[in-house]
Amino acid sequence: MKLMKVISLYVVLTAIAGAISPSKSAELNGYTFSDDSTHLYMNPFFSNANRDVDFLTTLYGYGDCSEFEVLQSHHQYFTLEGILCNVVLERGYLPDYSSGGLEMIHYTAYHYYAKDIDDNIHVLQYVFFPDDGPSAGWSYADLPEGGTTLKYPADPEVGQEVFFGSVTAAGVRVGDVRGCVTIEFDSPPHAPSETVTEYLVPAGGILASSLNWNGGINGFSTDAVAPEHAEEEGSAWEEWWEDHCFISASSPGKRPRGKR
Repeated sequence: MKLMKVISLYVVLTAIAGAISPSKSAELNGYTFSDDSTHLYMNPFFSNANRDVDFLTTLYGYGDCSEFEVLQSHHQYFTLEGILCNVVLERGYLPDYSSGGLEMIHYTAYHYYAKDIDDNIHVLQYVFFPDDGPSAGWSYADLPEGGTTLKYPADPEVGQEVFFGSVTAAGVRVGDVRGCVTIEFDSPPHAPSETVTEYLVPAGGILASSLNWNGGINGFSTDAVAPEHAEEEGSAWEEWWEDHCFISASSPGKRPRGKR
């Protein structure tokens, strides 16, 4: 079932969930969450910034998305079903071809993440606000039968089901960056591709978000270069790896040299 088919109103979700207080241990969707549920950095494929206020991810557009950005940062904490969530704010752009030409839609989104006792990261609620048009949202209560809230497994395996998607590769190399994992998610509203592929790296999180369609190479990455072109001259993937995975994943740097 596509993500866009199970959207529900954010206002209703917030009113219901806001009355619940966090507990030391809670069960949801077959997983156990404890009082460290907001420590997302304990997942091997998330940013290793151990202070939430330091978390910042910036992805730069390539292809038709060139000159646009997607930013993620810590926003606040919020309790759902007795589980304290780390709310990640995302601001960025999505390409829309519905009018016959390319239009980049600016949006604001909120990801309500929580880590279980095995360091898997789950999404318990998602809210999407385009600048123009109606808002949409999803919560754990909308989970279809057989579905899962699991988004970023701590020990991903190829074929493993995740939140409206699956793990497609593990231990792959992207340019000079080793040990990457790729996950294909159902495309959100307005995105023209059927799936969105995220490239994850240990201790760093998202390296790229690919929205390829109709033979084109489009999306967002840490150096504005498509993962498919990561080994070409001018790519800054190796520099990003050294800066973020071996020094600090919490310090925003300059725009990568590979911007083109």
